[in-house]
Amino acid sequence: MTRPLASLALGLLLAAAPAHAQSPEPRLVRVALDRVVTLAGLLEAGLDVVDVKAGESATLLEWPGDAATLATLGARVEVLDDDPAASAARRAAEELAARPRPPGTPVRSATGPDGVFRTQLLPPFGSGSMGGYWTLDEVKMKLDQLVADDTHDVVADKLDTLGYTVQGRPIWGLELGKSVVGPDTRPVAFFNALTHAREPEGMQTVFYFVDDLLAGYAPDPFATYLLDQRVIYIVPVVNPDGYERNRATNPGGGGNWRKNLRDNDGSGTVNSQDGVDLNRNFGYKWGYDNIGSSGTRSDATYRGPSAFSEPETQAQRDVVAQLEPRTGLSFHTYSDLLLNPWGYTPAGVPDSAAFYEWNDEMSLGNGYMTGSGPRILYAVNGEFNDWCYGDEALKPRAFTWTPEVGNDADGFWPAPSRIVPLARQNLRACYTVAAIAGAYVRVESAALAEGTLDAGGASHLAVRARNIGLDPAGPGLGAALASLDAGANVLSGPIAYPTIGSLQSADATGGVTFTVAADDTVTPGRLVRFRVEFTTPAGFYARDTVEIPVGTPTVVFADGASGGLGAWDVSSAWGIVSNDPIHPSRYFADSPSGKYAANSNARLTLHDPLDLSAGVHAYAFFDTRWQIENDYDAAVIEASLDGSTWTPLAGRATVPGAIGVQPAGKPVYAGVRNYWKPERVDLSAFAGPTATAARLRYRLLSDSGAQYDGFNFDSLRVVIYDPLAQPQPVAVEDGPPPATLAFSPPAPNPARGRAALGFALPRAGEVRLEILDVQGRRVRRLVAAPMAAGRYVQGWDLRDEAGRHVAPGLYLASLSAADGRLTRRLVVIE
Repeated sequence: MTRPLASLALGLLLAAAPAHAQSPEPRLVRVALDRVVTLAGLLEAGLDVVDVKAGESATLLEWPGDAATLATLGARVEVLDDDPAASAARRAAEELAARPRPPGTPVRSATGPDGVFRTQLLPPFGSGSMGGYWTLDEVKMKLDQLVADDTHDVVADKLDTLGYTVQGRPIWGLELGKSVVGPDTRPVAFFNALTHAREPEGMQTVFYFVDDLLAGYAPDPFATYLLDQRVIYIVPVVNPDGYERNRATNPGGGGNWRKNLRDNDGSGTVNSQDGVDLNRNFGYKWGYDNIGSSGTRSDATYRGPSAFSEPETQAQRDVVAQLEPRTGLSFHTYSDLLLNPWGYTPAGVPDSAAFYEWNDEMSLGNGYMTGSGPRILYAVNGEFNDWCYGDEALKPRAFTWTPEVGNDADGFWPAPSRIVPLARQNLRACYTVAAIAGAYVRVESAALAEGTLDAGGASHLAVRARNIGLDPAGPGLGAALASLDAGANVLSGPIAYPTIGSLQSADATGGVTFTVAADDTVTPGRLVRFRVEFTTPAGFYARDTVEIPVGTPTVVFADGASGGLGAWDVSSAWGIVSNDPIHPSRYFADSPSGKYAANSNARLTLHDPLDLSAGVHAYAFFDTRWQIENDYDAAVIEASLDGSTWTPLAGRATVPGAIGVQPAGKPVYAGVRNYWKPERVDLSAFAGPTATAARLRYRLLSDSGAQYDGFNFDSLRVVIYDPLAQPQPVAVEDGPPPATLAFSPPAPNPARGRAALGFALPRAGEVRLEILDVQGRRVRRLVAAPMAAGRYVQGWDLRDEAGRHVAPGLYLASLSAADGRLTRRLVVIE
């Protein structure tokens, strides 16, 4: 399609570019923070602070001349790596050498100045020529490939040149989205990367998202909807000069140049004293103070002589002003963070509540710390997000974030083997940002009217929807339900919803519900999933997933904190919070009076063991929110069968432990969940015949660094799914149907608390299972329903039709089916 953005460039600069001076690479150092050496002092000194553990230490790149500055400040300096650039390059080289080099992809370039196409070889994703990362030339090849390979008319016919750098390199942009005729009024989502030249993982993440999105066009209705109903604009390299300098000085990757290549002193050479930090050069609150940016030309965070003084930031300004995006991501590395405005002040923005909700949605599954920079990292001013959100003179307000991709071990140049996993961690955020630029409907809650969905039965599922997008969802909003698992069935058609405004919720029109059913072969407690698909006649599409455990649970333990800590053994500061206006009911907290302590190993352990022996599945359900230092600290929920060996349990929102005191690779809670939501952890591995004394505990682990609010929970229910406690027979033993009708002896026999009645049906038909007294009178009808062929077990709780416990004595269990009638004797004892 022919749809290039009007060129915003004024022309290629004709002046000769300054020469590169080969500056010594910086050292990676850690500086202890105390009352003398503060984070604000380090930032005000213009030092290259790359990571912070609040209240404990700051990690810096120490450039030539910085050692004297640190000495003047009285800093205690620990050298972490004398040459981090060489370390990163060596790590990459060793990894790449140890694996076969996959073949590249031939890419036809755009027409050159001579009018000729050329074919070049693009290395595979994650195997670029610069330590696994694509070079600037390879980025151009990738952009050309996206244009050339477009078969669905969803990629612009050519790249846009948004402007030219200080040294005259073009800054490229590319538009994605189905071609339209006439004015394009679709919502725009904007993605950029490599504002700081040493952070290529952001660029790779943008391309990973783009490849995933384009691959889904046609087969995936959500990707198709986004490409049909959005404009998605990418600028993969904001700072081509700086990125090319890193390639020239460190061709194997690892270069630490951050700024653009402005020759600040006009010497004709560019060294570490030169350049402008482009993410301090945007116009909103530019130069607000000397902590969030520096006015000294030789500093790492030099903001430039004036707002938008640099051609690279001018290009971003102009393209954003022209496109008027509503949402966006500006990728950086590292620290596993998701930063939203404001960057210049810890004060909240007018839309803080919306950001909290979006942050929860975007960070689910990656454990990123979310919030504003001054609260979770450090203050900056003159940065991209603040300008997008705060400047409403040049364009409308935009909601943008900065993902800081990767952890401390990854650094600025993660190992090649980490390129794909880190990009995948951020796919959810990319899709969410593209979706919320318009309407985006999620499932707020799903509840069964009958309370349970039993095997062989049906229930009514009420789905409450929430629109977290910026546009209304509707008119004509409807939802359809589809089963994602064998054994789960949908018995009803689509239902209607009213138009749902931005950041609003609604039940189905008239309170209509879906009818769902579970096969009688589904094991009690097995989780079955349903997909909810929201659509409108205008082409809107969104989907979400609902998860339901099949069967009737038996509650083994419940505690809503109303009774205090009487059921728990407490270590450290665990306690009860009352009168919280956000969560009025009482709840458990590892630090009820404020932030958790440094070097914590705070445990909250159930005093009495849990008998999970009758369950084939077991779960702990609770409501929760948390704020825990990502990567380093963690909350874990653990179970044990002996009280000494404890196993962390996986939940819907846990992430693998990374570094610090987090158990490596084990499920942990880290980062932030701003709003209370239901959570579930699976205890099934601790259920079964030997689990008569299972133990459960909550634990908060922290190091000596930053402390936050910690882990809070409420409304705990531990349940088992007991086959003998189900209201209908439970299928057992997969395999072919039996040859004849069979009825196993009741077990146990004699029975004191309950009995299991096993039977096998050779063919489908009506089945009746009853308990009779010795005179043949019916005491309890357990089954009266058509059933499929198979093997089943039905429990009897030794109660009659009125719910009274039967008297001790002899009883008869009678099974009637199409193939005959069988009877077994059962003795009930006190």
